[in-house]
Amino acid sequence: MNEQVFSGIKVAEFAWVIVGPSTSRYLAEHGATIVKIESHKRLDTLRSTSPFAGNRPTVDSSMAFGRHNPNKYSVSIDLQHPNGRKLAWKLIQWADIVTESFSPGTMEKWGLGYEDVRKLKPDIIYLSSSMQGRGGPHSGYAGYGMNAVNLCGFTEVSGWKDMRPAAPHGAYTDYISTRFDALALISALDYRRRTGKGQWIEQSQFETSLHFFAPPIMDYQINDRIMERDGNRSPEAAPHGVFPCKGDDNWITIAVLDDEQWCNFCDAISQPGLAKRKEFATLADRKRNEDELEKLVSDWTKRLMPDDIESRLQEAGVPSHIVARPRDVYEDIQLKERAYFVPIDHPVMGKQSFEPQSSFILSKTPRQISRPSPCLGEHNELVFKKFLGMSDEEIAEHIADGSITTELPGQFKVSM
Repeated sequence: MNEQVFSGIKVAEFAWVIVGPSTSRYLAEHGATIVKIESHKRLDTLRSTSPFAGNRPTVDSSMAFGRHNPNKYSVSIDLQHPNGRKLAWKLIQWADIVTESFSPGTMEKWGLGYEDVRKLKPDIIYLSSSMQGRGGPHSGYAGYGMNAVNLCGFTEVSGWKDMRPAAPHGAYTDYISTRFDALALISALDYRRRTGKGQWIEQSQFETSLHFFAPPIMDYQINDRIMERDGNRSPEAAPHGVFPCKGDDNWITIAVLDDEQWCNFCDAISQPGLAKRKEFATLADRKRNEDELEKLVSDWTKRLMPDDIESRLQEAGVPSHIVARPRDVYEDIQLKERAYFVPIDHPVMGKQSFEPQSSFILSKTPRQISRPSPCLGEHNELVFKKFLGMSDEEIAEHIADGSITTELPGQFKVSM
């Protein structure tokens, strides 16, 4: 295999939870060396987030943490301790990239902000990710992706008209922002290669995620119209939604996008006469009579298993797919063929196949997961001795004064 595209790039990762760790993971899968700065005194939230391997919650058994942190090294440093910050400075001086996702002002409080760093290392690439960015009246508001979806408007338009808003699953904005951040880091690396100069990437989850809410915002700007919740319906298609199937809690998605697909759908369900009924002849007609239309579709889907419906409609050229459960996704033959889930041994979790790879493959330097997510502080000796050139005596002094942490201060608690 050719040398990985980011081989030789070194990252000091102060970021935690999802955005920062997922961003650097793209680099790690393609050769970068990532050192994750953690602490026993304040755990990365994902370390206490389910699911846990074997349903045994420990600081090193969170599969949520494992999903975002393969191929990385972990050191445990108390950044509240003056000598801990000295260690952090050593890692910053070693690194090409620094990533952090604390509330604005936290790294500055420790003397580790971008302006502090660039004075000593002007070519540093420094990524700061926060919920609402720096500057503005709400800059200091902290939160997670499940909070940011409300700011962005996603929650208000998700759900049914006669029910309360329903937020998208999980920390949605985290998974949007990490793609933008990865691209920004790659651009900064290219800029530094050409000019020798570093830069500060300052990112707001709120602003980044609005790219995915642009149509409703533009509709309001232009037409003074506010998008309303409408379940699974679409203004551009009918029928369009999720319909019940034969069996226990089985469902199928169907999307009829134009009149040709509507005729194909009617033929597929052996009711060609439906296509000629004036209530359903055009999209506008089908939208006006959508309640009746969906009842007719449901009456048909309830008699068949979802696999049967999917194959019949896809053969007819009508977009349709079963509503997959986690088991269906994990066992999907397409993902198996592309080796998406990687089996790997973890010292605490055992052999797991939970490591999904990046959803793209570079032809010359393809993605690679060679190590599982690290245990907390697992690589203290390796990083401090090999990467930073510290002696055993120096490391022992930091352990003795507590700036290198080695034990949890209390009982491990699950946070989510």
